[in-house]
Amino acid sequence: MSVRPLERSELPRAAATLALAFEDDPLFRFLLPDADTRPKWLRWITQHALTESHSVGGALTVEGGPELGVVALTPPGTWPISLAAQARAFTWPPGVPSARLLRVGLAIESAILKLHPPGPHLYVYVLGVHPAQKGRGLGGTLLRHAAALAREAGVVAHLETANPVNLPLYRKFGYEVGHELSLHGAPPVWTMTTPGPPPG
Repeated sequence: MSVRPLERSELPRAAATLALAFEDDPLFRFLLPDADTRPKWLRWITQHALTESHSVGGALTVEGGPELGVVALTPPGTWPISLAAQARAFTWPPGVPSARLLRVGLAIESAILKLHPPGPHLYVYVLGVHPAQKGRGLGGTLLRHAAALAREAGVVAHLETANPVNLPLYRKFGYEVGHELSLHGAPPVWTMTTPGPPPG
C-alpha cells in the first residue's frame, strides 16, 4: 500500500481518525477524563499536530485516504517547527481546558520536548489507524515510510507513546526506549529513538 501527502482539505477528516485511534490512550484518558468532551478535545489536539506537520510537508496518509490511517511527522531538518508555523496552526480550543490538562499536559509536553535527540532527526509526531482498520498493516506502512525518509537522510527517527500496546510495534521498526516519564500521577510516557539509520 502506498503513502501520499495529506491534502489540507483532508485535515479535519484525518483529525477525526486520530481522535478515534487515541480514544483508548491511557494518557489522554487521564488528561481528558470526561468521556463526553474527550472526542472534541482529541480532534482539536490532533488537528493542531497535523496542521503543524502539513506546514513542513510531513502530514501523510495511506492509499484510501485519512479515514484509514494517518501520520504527522517532521521530516529531517524541520524540527523544531518555527513559532510562526505554530501560530498559524493554532485554532481556538473547543472549550475551557481543565486544570489537569493545562498543568499536567503542559508539564509532560515540556519534558518530552527536552528529550528530543540532538541534531537533525525525523520526528513521528502522531500516528494512528482507524480502530476498524487495525490488523491490516496500515500502521506498519506509515512507519516504514517514515523509516525510509530517515534512512535516506542518514538520521535517527524519534517518537513517544503513552500506550504500552504500541511498544512491540515500534521495537519491530528499530525504536528503542530512551526514557520513561511519569509526572504528576499521569500514566508513563516512553520516548523511543532508532539507534542509527532505521531498518528497511
